Amino acid sequence: MCHLSRKPILVNPHLLRRSQEQSGIALVVTLILLLVLMVMGAGVSYIATMQSDLVAAVANKPISIEAGETCFDNAIEWFATSAGNSWIKGVGTAYDLAATGAPLNGKTMLADTIPLGQTDARSAKFKDRAGRASYSSCLVQKLASTASLGIGNEVGTSNGYGVSTFTYTIKITSIGNYNVPLTGSAINTTFWQSNSSRSVLEAVVQYTP
Repeated sequence: MCHLSRKPILVNPHLLRRSQEQSGIALVVTLILLLVLMVMGAGVSYIATMQSDLVAAVANKPISIEAGETCFDNAIEWFATSAGNSWIKGVGTAYDLAATGAPLNGKTMLADTIPLGQTDARSAKFKDRAGRASYSSCLVQKLASTASLGIGNEVGTSNGYGVSTFTYTIKITSIGNYNVPLTGSAINTTFWQSNSSRSVLEAVVQYTP
């Protein structure tokens, strides 16, 4: 009958210490790699967001320009009204037609783009985009007025007559917006949208009543 004896296993303390050191180094290296990957991911996400915003701004720029040009159309139409006629024949000082309480306040590109003599049969998506395109400023200022004289004689007589036609030179400055959150005419930066666009346009026109 044999008896099994258990002998204690001796572990070299130097080997145990080296194994623990290697495990600690592996943990540190892993943490450093995770930190590097996290920083790289954040950088890629930031660059992708910036590029997306730039693409959206460029894509929507024509809409904000069109909104600014709507101001030109509406201002010329306003000149033909009694109030506009009085302004243009008067002093003609700078007047923001899109200011609060002014005749063109709250106008959008939607109403200006309906074909004349036709019903509005455009798609809901187009109406949504056009409804978010407006101008927050439509500043008009009369620069000069010139008179063109027409001179002639009555038939069979030597009596002369003169007819004068006034032509007015007017500067129109507009700010067109697409999807821009506004508080009055100022941009509300709290609710700024990444695909918003704003354009400033200026035109000098000659208007003859």
